[in-house]
Amino acid sequence: MIKKNYSKLCLAFSFLIASDAYSGGAQLEEVIVTAQKREQNLQDVPMAVTAIGRELIENNEINSIQDLTKVVPSLRFSSDAYINSAVNIRGVGTNVYSVAVEPNVSVMLDGVVLARNSLATFDFADIERIEVLRGPQGTLFGKNASAGLVHVITRDPSPEFEARVRSSFEQPENFPGDFMKLQTSVSGPLSKGLGLRVTAYGKQSNGHLEDIQQNTNEPDSVFFGLRSKLRWDPSEALTLRLNLEHQVKDGHSGLMTYRDGNPSLRERSAPIEFGEHNRQARSHGNNFSDSKTSAASLSVDWDVGSFVLSSVTAFREANNHDNITVYGLDGQRGHLRSNVTEIDIETFTQEFRITSANNERFEYTAGVLWFDNWVKEDYDRDITDLPATLVAGTFVPIAIPAGIGDGLGGADAVNNYDTRDAVVEIQNLGLFAEGTWHLADDWHVTAGARYIDESVAVVLDTSAQLSYTGTGTELQSSSFSSPSVTTSDKTVTGKIALLYDWADDITAYGSISTGYRGATFDLAGEDEQAALDNPVDPEKALAYEFGLKSRLFDNRLELNVAAFLTYFEDFQAQIRDLQTTGSIVAHRLDNAGELETRGVEIEFQARPFEALTVGGAVLFNRAVFNEFVTQCFAGQRADEGGAIDSDGDGNCDAQDVAGGVLANAPKRTVSINARYEHMLIDVDNVLYGQINTRWQDDVQFTNEQQPTTIQEGYGITDLRFGWLGAENAFELAAYVNNVFAQSYVVMMTPLSVANDRRDIVHSLPVGADRIYGVSLAYRW
Repeated sequence: MIKKNYSKLCLAFSFLIASDAYSGGAQLEEVIVTAQKREQNLQDVPMAVTAIGRELIENNEINSIQDLTKVVPSLRFSSDAYINSAVNIRGVGTNVYSVAVEPNVSVMLDGVVLARNSLATFDFADIERIEVLRGPQGTLFGKNASAGLVHVITRDPSPEFEARVRSSFEQPENFPGDFMKLQTSVSGPLSKGLGLRVTAYGKQSNGHLEDIQQNTNEPDSVFFGLRSKLRWDPSEALTLRLNLEHQVKDGHSGLMTYRDGNPSLRERSAPIEFGEHNRQARSHGNNFSDSKTSAASLSVDWDVGSFVLSSVTAFREANNHDNITVYGLDGQRGHLRSNVTEIDIETFTQEFRITSANNERFEYTAGVLWFDNWVKEDYDRDITDLPATLVAGTFVPIAIPAGIGDGLGGADAVNNYDTRDAVVEIQNLGLFAEGTWHLADDWHVTAGARYIDESVAVVLDTSAQLSYTGTGTELQSSSFSSPSVTTSDKTVTGKIALLYDWADDITAYGSISTGYRGATFDLAGEDEQAALDNPVDPEKALAYEFGLKSRLFDNRLELNVAAFLTYFEDFQAQIRDLQTTGSIVAHRLDNAGELETRGVEIEFQARPFEALTVGGAVLFNRAVFNEFVTQCFAGQRADEGGAIDSDGDGNCDAQDVAGGVLANAPKRTVSINARYEHMLIDVDNVLYGQINTRWQDDVQFTNEQQPTTIQEGYGITDLRFGWLGAENAFELAAYVNNVFAQSYVVMMTPLSVANDRRDIVHSLPVGADRIYGVSLAYRW
């Protein structure tokens, strides 16, 4: 059906473009990217790259990395109150608890890599463009880009004075809460060769989830950021850029809301009504999510004639402090009183690079990158009023002997308190080089390699205690303390690509590339010594890609197609750890054998005539495990799925999920956006209307292939209408997001104290409701 509809769409635009009635000479602008660390036309880059320009960002209210999913089907974002933020490309990403694990989709800001995806919380205000590089990018960008890269480039200071302010207000139709956003910037020259741009942004949100225990709406938050860029050109050959950034968030965390539950849990949780639309929960209050980030970077580019010398020095520090509480994990019993995590991150990077200039036959980039990332995590969890019969022999991380309640005079409730303090330092040295040989006018070969030398050092301290709820009498306790433990590795990644200029406006390419994510430790597991003695193996990627890029119909249609096949060996996956008879939120990190993604991406941009622009993308993606033996999902029978009954007792002891899909990786996604502008009396007054629609197939949210964590496919449509006046200096717009009020979730997780597959929590985003908004902007 998608192929058929897409073919009809292409034919329709071909007709418009070819028609004499729409031959007004409108053309698409040339797109320049830095996907190979040098400026190139997008069509000359032998890889799949999506470039999102400033106009598309502003027209579609793309204010954060989450919003990129509106226009890039290959990219997905997942985040909730109790899992790290994750960016996925082609179905592959990192969503784990262990603080020692780095992402395999890298996010960069102005050429500086961010150590964690969770640091990519800045507002997309005053952005020049965003480049999404799909597939392994290990040669030029290092080990944290084995699945892809998102590069955000901010605007440089302007040669003349300019200023801009943009504000918006949004109100959901059915959810409570409202949302206000403000962006402002001032830019211009300070003296000859010296310019400054200052950007400020803020956002305030009122909660869309209901805490019926505290009678509040969550999560409220206030977010403010300030960014400046100073550019100095002391000569035509030398350019220096100093970037400074600071942002603060003061808010509440989300709530743990149940989507489904066993009949007993449902009854004990009344009056909450479980279901796919549920946004009600109970907590003990004191839910917070605060963060603070400061960063500075200095880049220097010196053109010495035949080559350019570059240096990028950067430092970033961040603090994230979060807590989430839950009233009644078992309905009326089992209270998560606190689940506090504080993470401090300090990252220093230094890159030196040499890039060719004015070389028509051979172009190259070579350099060295030093990466030092220090992370400190303080975590504590306090669960009270747990039934002793449930805890006995099953609770993680400490088991209470059966019958202990009888020894305390018939007591049936215990408390569990555990802490984890971890310090991780990751040091990485990368030496890289890549060159493009123009063998002939129409044949071009690109090859490169990167040498990686990395070490990961950790210090871990944990403690856990079980006590009697009634008196506080200690039942059992344990503690663990380790000296510094280190794992290290050396490896080489590489790439080779061949590009052929089929015609003046058509190029074809094929490439083979590799990616790497280093060895690490499972610092969130329950067996600390085993985790330190047995580091998780490195994750390696091997990708094949073939593509066709074209500019057709007198440069009014851009059509790019890429077919890909990628193998991930020893994929680092987080899995839920089930005990024999029950489990309460226990996880471990493991190597998931081999993972395979294969598919086809189609992207197009069209401008049939001056007033109309249309763009879109389609992704067909099959992301599956080829090899992965893991634990059973909650309540799995020995005759169900890939269950393995190793001892013949009729119970599921493990399962083989070979052929199972990767979590949060739908097979098909589609995105189409269109904008039509109509001039009124003169060119100073323009009315416009635009539509953005996107659809995704069914998605499985657990690697264990639990049948109750599948969300059916859904589609979202956004509409926007506006007026541009005073030579486009003034803009007034009204918009409706999710016009058809399609409900959806961004996460589903099993959470059961009874090992029942029906116990599922979900994360219902603000966007799962029809949202009305108005926007006002003015530029000087």
